[in-house]
Amino acid sequence: MDINRRCDYAFRILRVAHERAGAFVSVAEISELEDIPYAFARSIQHDLVQAGMLKTVRGAHGGLSLNCDPYEVTMYDLLQALGEPVSVSTCSRDPEFCQKKETCAFHAMWRGADNLLENYFKAITLGDVLDKGERHFVVQEALAATFAGRDLDASA
Repeated sequence: MDINRRCDYAFRILRVAHERAGAFVSVAEISELEDIPYAFARSIQHDLVQAGMLKTVRGAHGGLSLNCDPYEVTMYDLLQALGEPVSVSTCSRDPEFCQKKETCAFHAMWRGADNLLENYFKAITLGDVLDKGERHFVVQEALAATFAGRDLDASA
């Protein structure tokens, strides 16, 4: 899994849309505010509109705005909308990648890591990340829940 520039920019576009809740903001303004190349921002905006995360209105007072409840959209949903696989290894997500997966000692480990990542990102909403209030620690809570009941201290 690679949180690439496209993902980073998409998250920043959504942050601005969230901060300007109820108002439309132009892609040009977001591009300037967030140091995102304009053409790249337009491309990402299109993907986020297609995924239902943003809505757009044309015209002098148009722009984009959030089209979803940020507490209903998980970070997993966003990664999927951007076409990013939530996986740590090609062998665990592509059945044709390696013919030895049935006997490989590492394949099950990579699948387990993928499951942890998937559950982690499904436990965190866009609103959780963007909200600076009482839900600020939900990310840490999601991680703690992922490992709940698991003794990670090998020396004990």
